[in-house]
Amino acid sequence: MADITNATDVAVGAGGLGKTIAAAIIQFNKAAVIPQCITMAPAVQGSNTVQFPVYSKVAATAVTEESTGTEGTEVDATAITTAATNVEILRNHINAKVTDLAVYGNQDALLVNAGQVLGNAVAAKMDKDIMARFDAFATSKGTSTNGMKFLDLMDALASLEANDAPRPYHAVLHPQQVYGSFGLSNEFGSSAVNESNAAFNGLAGSGGVADQFIGAGFVTSIAGINIYTSPNVPDGADATEKKGAVFAKTALGAGYIDFGGGNFIELKSERNELGAQTNLVCNAYYGHAELVDLHGVEIHTEIS
Repeated sequence: MADITNATDVAVGAGGLGKTIAAAIIQFNKAAVIPQCITMAPAVQGSNTVQFPVYSKVAATAVTEESTGTEGTEVDATAITTAATNVEILRNHINAKVTDLAVYGNQDALLVNAGQVLGNAVAAKMDKDIMARFDAFATSKGTSTNGMKFLDLMDALASLEANDAPRPYHAVLHPQQVYGSFGLSNEFGSSAVNESNAAFNGLAGSGGVADQFIGAGFVTSIAGINIYTSPNVPDGADATEKKGAVFAKTALGAGYIDFGGGNFIELKSERNELGAQTNLVCNAYYGHAELVDLHGVEIHTEIS
């Protein structure tokens, strides 16, 4: 995982002396969707690798029912196997150079706001890195030529249930997979549009998903699946396709260095007196891997 960039100069020009400065407008990426949806484990001091033990499933058919009078009979032992997935923690970082003149020439809190921008960029990169793993799930629903359908979510849910993936389930989708012209929102219409089935037509007033969407314009949960949207969801063959996913927390894992309270991002400043500037460095130390393949389902759909 390489640098997001090498060094970024923060230019003079936000707000000069002799002017009234309004609240700063900072253009943030949408980030930090993934950490709440996957298995996160901090590395202990002295280690840069986190190991995730994954135990095999034992089928119900392996359980023997003894008939009356045979309670003392020994049956064959059942093997319980485990595989370890090791995740190496690597550094992801970005830095910016803020000159003294830039700070002096601005009435804005330049150093504070620049640090927030850097931290947000690193968090967005983590989302992007881990969402790229959706394409590795063995199970895929939807097609590259059709819009998003309610049936795609239900097929994904059925796959997760069949493979004993523990709840809760999370859907991380591109915004246009949910709200775009080829999105899930078409299911609220009165007729099929872009391969939708108008699944929620006529359900207004039932107190369910249709009312959420009609009243607020968005949904947070469908059939017990938590709905998240992120522009960091990867493309399919091109930008007209997106590959989101529905998955349990056990599908993906990330190891990280905990800087306090579960925070995996640190911001440091370094004074360069010869250059009359302050260097801001933002680090995130993490690694990630697929843990249980069948606990995740890719959702591959067209968006335009």
